[in-house]
Amino acid sequence: MFCLAAVLLFLSLPARALDVLLIQSYHAGFEWDRNYIAGLEATLGGGYNLTRFEMDTKRLPEHVFDRQADKAFSFYRAQRPDIVVLGDDNALKYMLPRLHNEPISIVFLGVNANPRRLLAEYSGQAKVTGVLELPLFIRNMREISMLMGKRNIRVKVMFDSGVTSQIAADYILRQYEQIRLSLGIEIDIIHASTFDGWQREIQSAFEEKFDAIIVGLYQALVDKEGNNVAAHQVLSWTNQHAVLPLFGFWDFAVGKGKTAGGVVLFGYAQGQHAPQLVEKIAQGEDASTIPIQIGRQGRAIYSTYEMSRWSLTPSSRWQAID
Repeated sequence: MFCLAAVLLFLSLPARALDVLLIQSYHAGFEWDRNYIAGLEATLGGGYNLTRFEMDTKRLPEHVFDRQADKAFSFYRAQRPDIVVLGDDNALKYMLPRLHNEPISIVFLGVNANPRRLLAEYSGQAKVTGVLELPLFIRNMREISMLMGKRNIRVKVMFDSGVTSQIAADYILRQYEQIRLSLGIEIDIIHASTFDGWQREIQSAFEEKFDAIIVGLYQALVDKEGNNVAAHQVLSWTNQHAVLPLFGFWDFAVGKGKTAGGVVLFGYAQGQHAPQLVEKIAQGEDASTIPIQIGRQGRAIYSTYEMSRWSLTPSSRWQAID
């Protein structure tokens, strides 16, 4: 009787909330991070305790990335979470070499690079799965071409010189080379390391006979003193000085005072997707047996104000956000 009562009491107790550690490549003030964190928190719910560590690799120079990763690993050791979530490429690149022999399940999100080589090099006790984030390049090009009312257009695609930008641009270039003739669109991918260089590229686009500009990633630009230039400053300047229509690959770049629109990726959607994998692990699945997935919840959005500024009329497929 006593044993039965004890078992019933144990079964009636609430299950322990699992501890999830999010290691961010960037920082909470970066809109992408803010959006996917909101998605994580909303989807994980009360069954999980979420703590965070910011590696801050958008604003800090590359020579301190290893030091930041060491700090993140020390934080992990102190926290001893049940599951680790790695946000974006730098977190996976710098943390997997430190975590691969730990008895931990890892879920990554927002990763642009093909992780297979890294996972093969650092195979160990850690079990890994995750969600890839790949720019919706082909859909963007087709929509922009139709929006501008002509087939053979020239587009300048702007990126900073950060790691994620290099990976995203390489992915775009591979896609472009495969379908260049069928698209009938010419692109030029630019990597700017300084704000001055970025400004020159924006200002020269019209004289170089481009038809439009796509603003990719712009958070790793530095000024003449080598200090990081705030992302909102870069985007605001670009909006004010561009004489060609501006489009974007990510939701945080679209809106009044930003770009006019695009078929974009959403940080919130990535934040919603990753917890689905976390939940499978919590239910007992081995993370290494859960297929790596591609987040494809992109959609065409636009700013009414910015579209009007460029005298463009999006089709019914596009969703107004302001």
